Amino acid sequence: MSKTFELTRGQRAAWVAGLLVLVLVSAAVVFGLTNDSLREGQGSPLAREYTTVSDGDPSGSEAAFAEKFGQEGKASTLVLYDKTGESASDGELYAVATGNLVTHFGTAEIKPVADYADNAMSAYDAVVYIGTDSVANPPEAFLDDVLTLDTPVMWVGENLNAMSGGQGDRAASFREKFGWDSGETQTVSSDLLYSVRYNDRDVARYTDSVETVESPVVGSGDSVEVLASAQCRKDDAPVSCVADDADGAQDVPWAVRSKNLTFVSEIPLDYIDENDVYLIYSDLFYGLLAPDTAPVKQAAVRLEDVGPESDPADLRAMADYLQGAGVPFQVAVMPIHIAKTPDENDWYGLSLLDRPEIVDALKYMQDRGGTLIQHGTTHQFGTGDNPYSGRTGEDYEFYRFGCSATAQQPFEFGECENTSYIRQIGRVSEDAVEQHKARIEKGRQVMIDAGLGEPEIFETPHYAASPNAYAAMTEVYNARYEQSDYFAGILSGEPSEAGRAYSQHFPYAVHDIYGSKVYPENLGNITEAEQNNHATRDPEFLISRAEAHLAVRESTASFFFHPYLDINYLKETVEGIRGLGYEFVPVVELQ
Repeated sequence: MSKTFELTRGQRAAWVAGLLVLVLVSAAVVFGLTNDSLREGQGSPLAREYTTVSDGDPSGSEAAFAEKFGQEGKASTLVLYDKTGESASDGELYAVATGNLVTHFGTAEIKPVADYADNAMSAYDAVVYIGTDSVANPPEAFLDDVLTLDTPVMWVGENLNAMSGGQGDRAASFREKFGWDSGETQTVSSDLLYSVRYNDRDVARYTDSVETVESPVVGSGDSVEVLASAQCRKDDAPVSCVADDADGAQDVPWAVRSKNLTFVSEIPLDYIDENDVYLIYSDLFYGLLAPDTAPVKQAAVRLEDVGPESDPADLRAMADYLQGAGVPFQVAVMPIHIAKTPDENDWYGLSLLDRPEIVDALKYMQDRGGTLIQHGTTHQFGTGDNPYSGRTGEDYEFYRFGCSATAQQPFEFGECENTSYIRQIGRVSEDAVEQHKARIEKGRQVMIDAGLGEPEIFETPHYAASPNAYAAMTEVYNARYEQSDYFAGILSGEPSEAGRAYSQHFPYAVHDIYGSKVYPENLGNITEAEQNNHATRDPEFLISRAEAHLAVRESTASFFFHPYLDINYLKETVEGIRGLGYEFVPVVELQ
């Protein structure tokens, strides 16, 4: 968010100039002002350019993305999903989310499990199957290959009972190879499972993601390794996981491994901001794809929403502290500022080129270890409230959003209140890849013309964009530093729809389906007040999130901070994260 409106140096100068006719005339010549009530940049070419947008439906067809993506030359993973049933779109999104994660280790190729052919997994280093359709029947070829081949397989969620049926005695073969019965499970109420024990760490679990969890019954044999156990609790006290057995076990297997098969009893990809078992899932891929990876604890910090109306004193103070503390840092730069005039009857526009004092402060930050990244071009779109005010730093730039009085459909869109829910509305009117690319390049060129060098990383405003906008970002930049949205239809070719998207943060660097490297920001930011049903977040909260990420072998604690906030918040957060053993590094060094 931007700072509360304050008089700029240009405004104060114009006010004083009103006392002298000669100076007033000069101001009119330079800034196009006709009286001392006008704002610097009012009616400027920038203001006209970015407040004049096309009306009507979004322009341009939607970009297509390959089903194979990631880092070539490393491990290859086949990701299979159910393209059937009521949860078909969820299956596609879960597959994309999983594919993004495994690109940390190499390439992902995503296909419907129904398309699986005999011996296909032999061409890959590993396979992940995500079962969402409980009545689906995975192909016989896939079931047979799981049993007969040695390719590592991770089976997530539904349909493992299919290994108990079919031709021949598949169930007996499964028991003989893996040491447990794929058809024998224990049904546990989800509301009992508040945490999962993993590598001597209790990891928080979101209980409302599903109604029940089917835990495998694996016995106590040496052939099966329980990787993670879900712990049953009620009123903060251990209880039996089975309702009619008070003396029963108080934990159940959540993830197990035997030979080349890893089984995860639920799909841990919902509510990932609160559901930390997502981090366990992310870490399990090390065992599948890179078991010899050495642990590491790395951290990164980004100073957010820096633009033509920032306070250069704030920027210099942040740079001085971070350099003195030995902390490399990033600066998210908004090259162009667009906003309504104070009387809200017109718009003004300024770029970094109009603010040499901000450019000097940015160079000062670079000299002290700061890496500048492009944070959108205007961080707003057009003249509408998207959803707040149309002001740079407050609104979305690459997708339309509104404020709803209701959390779920049917949405009741209206004026934004503190209790509103921010919900997707649809693509912006100028949504062609070429239009987004031109917009991004315009902002990038402003940074270059200001003498700040060529930025190499992009950050999407408010972490939200359309598929076409993401495609445009990839044409301009090789890397993004953020969390991102992924839409249903991205694999099937169906048109994207508002509300059918998955927001994903990453525990490590990935190479996502949009074709870009993505450096993780996964802790969030400090906030001083509740807003739009999001609680305040203090340094203690961010530090607790950093601690949660220690569940991942290559632990990353990455957050952002607004320079207008009290610098003591930043100091407390940095010191707390360091106290957990993390080392701050430049973002490009994040593993």
